[in-house]
Amino acid sequence: MPVDWEYIRKDQFPALENYTYLITAGSAPISRSAYESGIDYFNRMLNYGDIDHELFFLDIAEPRKMIAEYLNTNHENIAFMINTSSGLATIAHILKHHKSGLLYPGIEFPATVHLFKRLGFPTKRIEGTNYSFLIEDFKKGITENTKYCIQSHVQSFNGFRQNLETFGKFCRENNLTNIINATQSFGAFEIDVEKDNIDFLVSSGLKNIACGWGIGILFVREKFIDENIPFTSWLSVEDPFSMDCENLRIFKKTLAMDSFGGCPNFAALLSLKGGLELVHNVIGRGSIRTGIKKIQNRVISLTDQFFPEIQNLDFKIITPLEKEYRSGIITVEHQKAKRIYRELVKNKIYVTLKRYPQNTKETLLRFAINYYNNIDDLNKTISVLKGILQKF
Repeated sequence: MPVDWEYIRKDQFPALENYTYLITAGSAPISRSAYESGIDYFNRMLNYGDIDHELFFLDIAEPRKMIAEYLNTNHENIAFMINTSSGLATIAHILKHHKSGLLYPGIEFPATVHLFKRLGFPTKRIEGTNYSFLIEDFKKGITENTKYCIQSHVQSFNGFRQNLETFGKFCRENNLTNIINATQSFGAFEIDVEKDNIDFLVSSGLKNIACGWGIGILFVREKFIDENIPFTSWLSVEDPFSMDCENLRIFKKTLAMDSFGGCPNFAALLSLKGGLELVHNVIGRGSIRTGIKKIQNRVISLTDQFFPEIQNLDFKIITPLEKEYRSGIITVEHQKAKRIYRELVKNKIYVTLKRYPQNTKETLLRFAINYYNNIDDLNKTISVLKGILQKF
Protein backbone atom coordinates (compact mmCIF):
# COMPACT_ATOMS: atom_id res chain seq x y z
CA MET A 1 0.00 0.00 0.00
CA PRO A 2 1.47 3.40 -0.97
CA VAL A 3 2.17 5.96 1.74
CA ASP A 4 -0.19 8.94 1.89
CA TRP A 5 2.53 11.56 2.23
CA GLU A 6 0.10 14.47 2.07
CA TYR A 7 -1.93 13.07 4.94
CA ILE A 8 1.21 12.57 7.04
CA ARG A 9 2.32 16.12 6.26
CA LYS A 10 -1.03 17.60 7.29
CA ASP A 11 -1.56 15.35 10.31
CA GLN A 12 1.96 15.27 11.70
CA PHE A 13 3.57 18.62 10.82
CA PRO A 14 1.32 21.63 11.48
CA ALA A 15 4.32 23.99 11.15
CA LEU A 16 4.28 23.31 7.41
CA GLU A 17 0.89 24.99 7.07
CA ASN A 18 2.61 28.34 7.58
CA TYR A 19 6.07 27.96 6.05
CA THR A 20 7.95 26.43 3.17
CA TYR A 21 10.39 24.57 5.36
CA LEU A 22 13.67 23.67 3.68
CA ILE A 23 15.97 23.79 6.71
CA THR A 24 15.80 20.21 7.95
CA ALA A 25 19.60 20.02 7.72
CA GLY A 26 19.56 22.43 10.66
CA SER A 27 16.57 21.10 12.53
CA ALA A 28 13.16 19.73 11.62
CA PRO A 29 9.88 20.66 13.26
CA ILE A 30 9.02 17.74 15.51
CA SER A 31 6.28 15.39 14.35
CA ARG A 32 3.00 15.24 16.21
CA SER A 33 3.83 11.66 17.14
CA ALA A 34 7.10 12.78 18.78
CA TYR A 35 5.33 15.70 20.47
CA GLU A 36 2.54 13.59 21.93
CA SER A 37 4.95 10.97 23.24
CA GLY A 38 7.04 13.67 24.91
CA ILE A 39 4.00 15.48 26.32
CA ASP A 40 2.74 12.20 27.74
CA TYR A 41 5.90 12.02 29.84
CA PHE A 42 5.36 15.54 31.20
CA ASN A 43 1.70 14.79 31.95
CA ARG A 44 2.64 11.66 33.84
CA MET A 45 5.22 13.57 35.87
CA LEU A 46 2.74 16.40 36.49
CA ASN A 47 -0.07 14.17 37.70
CA TYR A 48 1.76 11.25 39.28
CA GLY A 49 5.30 12.39 39.93
CA ASP A 50 7.96 9.73 39.86
CA ILE A 51 6.01 6.92 41.54
CA ASP A 52 6.25 4.72 38.43
CA HIS A 53 9.69 5.72 37.21
CA GLU A 54 10.50 2.09 36.39
CA LEU A 55 8.01 2.36 33.53
CA PHE A 56 10.06 5.14 31.95
CA PHE A 57 13.02 2.79 31.69
CA LEU A 58 10.79 0.23 29.98
CA ASP A 59 9.51 2.93 27.62
CA ILE A 60 12.96 3.92 26.40
CA ALA A 61 13.77 0.29 25.65
CA GLU A 62 11.39 0.59 22.68
CA PRO A 63 13.29 3.25 20.72
CA ARG A 64 16.53 1.38 21.39
CA LYS A 65 15.04 -1.76 19.83
CA MET A 66 13.73 0.17 16.81
CA ILE A 67 17.12 1.81 16.25
CA ALA A 68 18.82 -1.58 16.53
CA GLU A 69 16.42 -2.96 13.93
CA TYR A 70 17.07 0.04 11.67
CA LEU A 71 20.87 -0.33 11.92
CA ASN A 72 20.80 -4.16 11.91
CA THR A 73 22.50 -4.70 15.25
CA ASN A 74 21.80 -5.86 18.80
CA HIS A 75 20.03 -3.35 21.05
CA GLU A 76 22.86 -3.66 23.59
CA ASN A 77 25.17 -2.01 21.05
CA ILE A 78 23.15 1.23 21.22
CA ALA A 79 23.64 3.95 23.85
CA PHE A 80 21.71 7.19 24.26
CA MET A 81 23.69 10.41 24.47
CA ILE A 82 22.60 14.06 24.58
CA ASN A 83 23.71 14.97 21.04
CA THR A 84 26.06 13.92 18.25
CA SER A 85 29.05 15.66 19.85
CA SER A 86 28.79 13.62 23.04
CA GLY A 87 28.80 10.44 20.96
CA LEU A 88 31.87 11.58 19.05
CA ALA A 89 33.59 12.48 22.32
CA THR A 90 32.91 8.98 23.57
CA ILE A 91 34.42 7.42 20.46
CA ALA A 92 37.51 9.65 20.68
CA HIS A 93 38.06 8.60 24.29
CA ILE A 94 37.57 4.91 23.47
CA LEU A 95 40.32 5.18 20.85
CA LYS A 96 42.62 7.71 22.53
CA HIS A 97 45.11 5.07 23.66
CA HIS A 98 45.70 4.14 20.01
CA LYS A 99 46.36 7.49 18.33
CA SER A 100 47.03 6.37 14.79
CA GLY A 101 46.38 8.41 11.64
CA LEU A 102 42.83 9.54 10.90
CA LEU A 103 41.45 10.58 7.49
CA TYR A 104 38.50 12.96 7.08
CA PRO A 105 36.83 14.84 4.20
CA GLY A 106 37.79 18.45 3.61
CA ILE A 107 34.19 19.69 4.03
CA GLU A 108 33.49 17.62 7.14
CA PHE A 109 31.32 19.10 9.91
CA PRO A 110 33.71 20.42 12.63
CA ALA A 111 32.24 18.33 15.49
CA THR A 112 33.27 15.15 13.71
CA VAL A 113 37.00 15.79 14.07
CA HIS A 114 37.20 18.43 16.82
CA LEU A 115 38.06 16.24 19.81
CA PHE A 116 40.24 13.86 17.82
CA LYS A 117 42.41 16.84 16.91
CA ARG A 118 42.46 18.13 20.49
CA LEU A 119 43.47 14.71 21.80
CA GLY A 120 46.42 14.64 19.43
CA PHE A 121 45.35 12.14 16.77
CA PRO A 122 47.42 12.62 13.59
CA THR A 123 44.72 13.79 11.16
CA LYS A 124 44.82 14.20 7.40
CA ARG A 125 42.32 16.25 5.43
CA ILE A 126 41.15 14.56 2.22
CA GLU A 127 40.35 16.80 -0.73
CA GLY A 128 37.45 15.71 -2.87
CA THR A 129 36.70 15.40 -6.57
CA ASN A 130 33.90 17.56 -8.00
CA TYR A 131 32.39 18.12 -4.54
CA SER A 132 32.43 14.37 -3.81
CA PHE A 133 34.73 12.30 -1.59
CA LEU A 134 35.29 9.02 -3.30
CA ILE A 135 37.32 5.98 -2.31
CA GLU A 136 40.06 7.04 -4.74
CA ASP A 137 40.42 10.29 -2.79
CA PHE A 138 40.79 8.44 0.51
CA LYS A 139 43.27 5.96 -0.97
CA LYS A 140 45.64 8.83 -1.73
CA GLY A 141 45.73 9.74 1.96
CA ILE A 142 46.62 6.33 3.38
CA THR A 143 50.05 5.95 4.99
CA GLU A 144 51.61 3.25 7.17
CA ASN A 145 50.22 5.08 10.20
CA THR A 146 46.62 5.37 8.96
CA LYS A 147 44.17 3.46 11.11
CA TYR A 148 40.90 5.41 11.08
CA CYS A 149 38.47 6.96 8.59
CA ILE A 150 35.83 9.34 9.91
CA GLN A 151 33.15 11.13 7.90
CA SER A 152 29.52 12.08 7.69
CA HIS A 153 27.28 9.70 5.77
CA VAL A 154 25.66 12.82 4.31
CA GLN A 155 27.73 15.99 4.30
CA SER A 156 26.01 18.94 5.97
CA PHE A 157 27.90 21.37 3.72
CA ASN A 158 26.77 20.17 0.31
CA GLY A 159 24.73 16.98 0.75
CA PHE A 160 27.27 14.51 -0.66
CA ARG A 161 26.12 11.02 0.39
CA GLN A 162 28.82 8.42 0.80
CA ASN A 163 28.17 4.91 -0.52
CA LEU A 164 28.41 3.16 2.83
CA GLU A 165 28.57 -0.38 1.51
CA THR A 166 31.39 0.35 -0.95
CA PHE A 167 33.27 2.45 1.60
CA GLY A 168 32.88 -0.23 4.26
CA LYS A 169 34.43 -2.78 1.92
CA PHE A 170 37.32 -0.35 1.30
CA CYS A 171 37.88 -0.02 5.06
CA ARG A 172 37.84 -3.80 5.54
CA GLU A 173 40.35 -4.34 2.74
CA ASN A 174 42.70 -1.72 4.19
CA ASN A 175 42.24 -2.65 7.86
CA LEU A 176 40.73 0.76 8.67
CA THR A 177 38.33 1.50 11.52
CA ASN A 178 35.18 2.98 9.97
CA ILE A 179 33.56 5.85 11.93
CA ILE A 180 30.33 7.38 10.60
CA ASN A 181 28.52 10.55 11.63
CA ALA A 182 24.96 9.81 10.50
CA THR A 183 23.39 13.04 11.77
CA GLN A 184 22.28 14.18 8.30
CA SER A 185 21.09 10.75 7.15
CA PHE A 186 19.57 9.09 10.23
CA GLY A 187 15.86 8.57 9.64
CA ALA A 188 16.03 9.25 5.91
CA PHE A 189 18.56 6.83 4.40
CA GLU A 190 19.27 3.14 4.75
CA ILE A 191 22.12 2.12 7.06
CA ASP A 192 23.24 -1.42 7.86
CA VAL A 193 26.22 -1.53 10.20
CA GLU A 194 26.93 -5.16 9.30
CA LYS A 195 26.67 -4.92 5.52
CA ASP A 196 28.39 -1.52 5.56
CA ASN A 197 31.17 -2.64 7.94
CA ILE A 198 30.64 0.32 10.31
CA ASP A 199 32.57 0.20 13.59
CA PHE A 200 31.20 3.36 15.21
CA LEU A 201 28.15 5.47 14.37
CA VAL A 202 26.66 8.59 15.92
CA SER A 203 23.57 10.67 15.27
CA SER A 204 21.09 13.04 16.83
CA GLY A 205 17.29 13.17 16.65
CA LEU A 206 16.62 16.72 15.52
CA LYS A 207 16.91 16.43 11.75
CA ASN A 208 15.26 13.90 9.41
CA ILE A 209 13.71 11.83 12.20
CA ALA A 210 12.03 15.04 13.51
CA CYS A 211 12.21 14.41 17.27
CA GLY A 212 13.75 17.63 18.61
CA TRP A 213 16.86 18.53 20.58
CA GLY A 214 18.62 16.70 23.40
CA ILE A 215 18.93 13.28 21.73
CA GLY A 216 22.17 11.53 20.86
CA ILE A 217 22.56 8.01 19.46
CA LEU A 218 25.74 5.95 19.62
CA PHE A 219 26.55 2.58 18.08
CA VAL A 220 29.81 0.81 18.97
CA ARG A 221 30.84 -2.56 17.58
CA GLU A 222 31.34 -5.13 20.33
CA LYS A 223 35.06 -5.64 19.78
CA PHE A 224 35.75 -2.06 20.92
CA ILE A 225 33.99 -2.48 24.27
CA ASP A 226 36.14 -3.66 27.20
CA GLU A 227 37.16 -2.56 30.68
CA ASN A 228 38.34 0.75 29.24
CA ILE A 229 34.84 2.10 28.58
CA PRO A 230 35.58 5.81 29.10
CA PHE A 231 32.34 7.10 30.63
CA THR A 232 30.39 5.13 33.22
CA SER A 233 28.51 5.74 36.44
CA TRP A 234 26.19 4.08 38.91
CA LEU A 235 23.71 2.74 36.33
CA SER A 236 26.52 1.14 34.30
CA VAL A 237 27.20 -1.65 36.78
CA GLU A 238 25.67 -4.98 37.60
CA ASP A 239 23.11 -4.61 40.42
CA PRO A 240 23.21 -0.77 40.48
CA PHE A 241 20.47 -0.42 43.09
CA SER A 242 22.66 -2.03 45.72
CA MET A 243 24.18 1.48 45.93
CA ASP A 244 27.57 -0.09 46.64
CA CYS A 245 30.48 2.31 46.10
CA GLU A 246 32.82 -0.66 45.83
CA ASN A 247 30.85 -2.16 42.94
CA LEU A 248 32.73 -1.43 39.72
CA ARG A 249 31.47 -4.49 37.85
CA ILE A 250 30.60 -2.64 34.63
CA PHE A 251 28.58 -4.60 32.08
CA LYS A 252 30.69 -4.53 28.96
CA LYS A 253 28.10 -3.27 26.50
CA THR A 254 27.68 0.01 24.67
CA LEU A 255 24.48 0.72 26.58
CA ALA A 256 26.57 0.94 29.78
CA MET A 257 27.36 4.47 28.56
CA ASP A 258 23.71 5.55 28.37
CA SER A 259 23.63 9.20 29.43
CA PHE A 260 27.23 8.51 30.54
CA GLY A 261 25.88 6.04 33.08
CA GLY A 262 23.45 8.35 34.85
CA CYS A 263 19.74 9.15 34.70
CA PRO A 264 18.29 9.35 31.16
CA ASN A 265 16.75 12.40 29.52
CA PHE A 266 13.34 10.74 29.51
CA ALA A 267 11.48 13.63 27.87
CA ALA A 268 13.74 13.70 24.80
CA LEU A 269 14.00 9.91 24.56
CA LEU A 270 10.24 9.44 24.73
CA SER A 271 9.90 12.03 21.97
CA LEU A 272 12.34 9.88 20.03
CA LYS A 273 10.11 6.89 20.71
CA GLY A 274 7.15 8.70 19.18
CA GLY A 275 9.14 9.83 16.16
CA LEU A 276 10.41 6.34 15.47
CA GLU A 277 6.92 4.90 15.87
CA LEU A 278 5.73 7.18 13.06
CA VAL A 279 8.34 5.63 10.77
CA HIS A 280 7.83 2.09 12.09
CA ASN A 281 4.05 1.94 12.37
CA VAL A 282 2.65 4.42 9.85
CA ILE A 283 5.22 4.70 7.06
CA GLY A 284 6.77 1.23 7.40
CA ARG A 285 3.57 -0.64 8.31
CA GLY A 286 5.33 -2.50 11.13
CA SER A 287 8.92 -2.42 9.82
CA ILE A 288 11.25 0.49 10.46
CA ARG A 289 13.62 -0.66 7.73
CA THR A 290 10.75 -0.60 5.25
CA GLY A 291 9.78 2.84 6.51
CA ILE A 292 13.31 4.17 6.05
CA LYS A 293 13.49 2.77 2.52
CA LYS A 294 10.21 4.47 1.62
CA ILE A 295 11.47 7.77 3.07
CA GLN A 296 14.73 7.45 1.13
CA ASN A 297 12.83 6.89 -2.12
CA ARG A 298 10.56 9.85 -1.33
CA VAL A 299 13.45 12.22 -0.66
CA ILE A 300 15.34 11.21 -3.80
CA SER A 301 12.15 11.52 -5.84
CA LEU A 302 11.68 15.10 -4.63
CA THR A 303 15.29 15.98 -5.43
CA ASP A 304 14.76 14.48 -8.90
CA GLN A 305 12.12 17.14 -9.43
CA PHE A 306 14.03 19.99 -7.79
CA PHE A 307 17.45 19.49 -9.40
CA PRO A 308 16.52 20.21 -13.05
CA GLU A 309 14.72 23.39 -12.01
CA ILE A 310 17.54 24.75 -9.85
CA GLN A 311 20.05 23.90 -12.62
CA ASN A 312 18.20 26.24 -14.97
CA LEU A 313 18.74 29.19 -12.64
CA ASP A 314 21.79 31.40 -12.27
CA PHE A 315 23.49 29.38 -9.54
CA LYS A 316 26.68 27.40 -9.24
CA ILE A 317 25.65 24.03 -7.82
CA ILE A 318 28.21 22.54 -5.41
CA THR A 319 26.21 19.39 -4.70
CA PRO A 320 27.03 16.19 -6.64
CA LEU A 321 24.58 15.65 -9.52
CA GLU A 322 24.88 11.85 -9.53
CA LYS A 323 21.90 10.19 -7.86
CA GLU A 324 24.17 7.67 -6.10
CA TYR A 325 25.76 10.50 -4.10
CA ARG A 326 22.68 12.66 -3.65
CA SER A 327 20.75 13.27 -0.42
CA GLY A 328 18.03 15.76 0.51
CA ILE A 329 20.56 18.60 0.73
CA ILE A 330 21.27 20.82 -2.28
CA THR A 331 23.73 23.70 -1.90
CA VAL A 332 24.21 26.47 -4.45
CA GLU A 333 26.54 29.44 -4.73
CA HIS A 334 25.67 33.01 -5.69
CA GLN A 335 27.46 36.26 -4.91
CA LYS A 336 24.16 37.84 -3.86
CA ALA A 337 23.08 34.90 -1.70
CA LYS A 338 22.34 37.11 1.30
CA ARG A 339 19.89 39.28 -0.67
CA ILE A 340 18.26 36.17 -2.13
CA TYR A 341 17.93 34.68 1.33
CA ARG A 342 16.20 37.79 2.68
CA GLU A 343 13.71 37.76 -0.18
CA LEU A 344 12.97 34.08 0.39
CA VAL A 345 12.24 34.76 4.07
CA LYS A 346 9.83 37.55 3.07
CA ASN A 347 7.94 34.87 1.15
CA LYS A 348 8.02 32.51 4.16
CA ILE A 349 10.50 30.21 2.44
CA TYR A 350 13.18 29.09 4.87
CA VAL A 351 16.56 27.87 3.65
CA THR A 352 20.02 28.15 5.21
CA LEU A 353 22.45 30.95 4.40
CA LYS A 354 26.06 29.71 4.60
CA ARG A 355 29.62 30.61 3.68
CA TYR A 356 32.85 28.84 2.87
CA PRO A 357 34.87 28.28 6.08
CA GLN A 358 37.65 30.71 5.22
CA ASN A 359 35.40 33.40 3.70
CA THR A 360 33.68 36.24 5.49
CA LYS A 361 30.99 36.73 2.84
CA GLU A 362 27.92 34.48 2.83
CA THR A 363 27.58 33.21 -0.73
CA LEU A 364 25.87 29.84 -0.24
CA LEU A 365 22.23 28.78 0.01
CA ARG A 366 21.38 25.30 1.31
CA PHE A 367 18.04 23.70 0.52
CA ALA A 368 17.23 20.66 2.72
CA ILE A 369 14.35 18.46 1.58
CA ASN A 370 12.68 15.92 3.85
CA TYR A 371 9.86 13.48 3.23
CA TYR A 372 7.28 15.93 4.59
CA ASN A 373 8.03 18.40 1.81
CA ASN A 374 6.00 18.23 -1.39
CA ILE A 375 6.04 19.42 -4.98
CA ASP A 376 4.17 22.59 -4.01
CA ASP A 377 7.04 23.56 -1.70
CA LEU A 378 9.51 23.06 -4.51
CA ASN A 379 7.46 24.84 -7.16
CA LYS A 380 6.91 27.84 -4.90
CA THR A 381 10.61 28.02 -4.10
CA ILE A 382 11.62 27.89 -7.78
CA SER A 383 8.98 30.46 -8.74
CA VAL A 384 10.11 32.92 -6.06
CA LEU A 385 13.78 32.38 -6.94
CA LYS A 386 13.07 33.16 -10.59
CA GLY A 387 11.39 36.39 -9.58
CA ILE A 388 14.27 37.38 -7.32
CA LEU A 389 16.96 36.62 -9.88
CA GLN A 390 15.17 38.60 -12.61
CA LYS A 391 15.70 41.73 -10.47
CA PHE A 392 19.48 41.40 -10.54
